[in-house]
Amino acid sequence: MKDVEVKKNLIIFKNPDRWLQIRDRMIEEYGKTNIIISWRLRKEFGFTIREHRGLAQHSSKDLEQLEGDWQWKYYYQDQIHLDFFNDSSQSWFQLKYL
Repeated sequence: MKDVEVKKNLIIFKNPDRWLQIRDRMIEEYGKTNIIISWRLRKEFGFTIREHRGLAQHSSKDLEQLEGDWQWKYYYQDQIHLDFFNDSSQSWFQLKYL
């Protein structure tokens, strides 16, 4: 399973700890007020943050151990979503932090 998924105008951190490492790095570089206040984050960096519980699929190794009739079993996973407002902001973030 990939730790980070990149889509158009969206980056999904499937492991919230990965986002926390990047957030801490951004706080060191730009200061806490630029990172924790949502409207400043949108204005300065072009994205907003939202916490999400996404549906994820167990790996094939885990499926062998699970009992039941379902071919695939799913579970909820805590995720962090970064919603970008333009392509250039997303590209900048990817180049600098991913």
